[in-house]
Amino acid sequence: MFIEVDQLTPEPLHFHHEYEMAALPFRHDGAALEKPVAADFVLTHKDKDLRIEGTVRTAVQLQCARCLREFSRPLDARFVLFYLPQSDWKKDEEIELKYEDMEVGFYDGLRLDVDLMVLEQIELAIPMRFICQADCKGLCPNCGINLNEGACACRMDQEDSRFAALKDFRSRMKP
Repeated sequence: MFIEVDQLTPEPLHFHHEYEMAALPFRHDGAALEKPVAADFVLTHKDKDLRIEGTVRTAVQLQCARCLREFSRPLDARFVLFYLPQSDWKKDEEIELKYEDMEVGFYDGLRLDVDLMVLEQIELAIPMRFICQADCKGLCPNCGINLNEGACACRMDQEDSRFAALKDFRSRMKP
């Protein structure tokens, strides 16, 4: 879905759209959309400089990085974005950005891709590592049992052979 910038009126544009799960090309390792995506925002502009403030709401199915259990989390991302036209921009051309340009997005000067903007906000709201709960114990490194569901019979007092040389070095350093 695109917003044609030349057709914007001086009044703010109020936008509400609900995307079906298959409508957005969301691809993220270990994550999938669980509910439709609701996008609400207000677009204001001065000439072709755009300011967009709004929210994106959905639920995401994730896989815990510690215990590998699937779990669901609601996602509610609030954002304020600024877009400037880049009319003489060529796809293969590199553009040097200044530090103050890092908070600004660029569009082709004719139309703004709303779907791409919504996908970006979903990606930015997803954590880098998915953890099902703050006190998740993960999997046993020996037998692989989920330690959240119960203890395993593995001996945890075994020393890691990778640190044997350091232990020997430490014992020789003591007088």
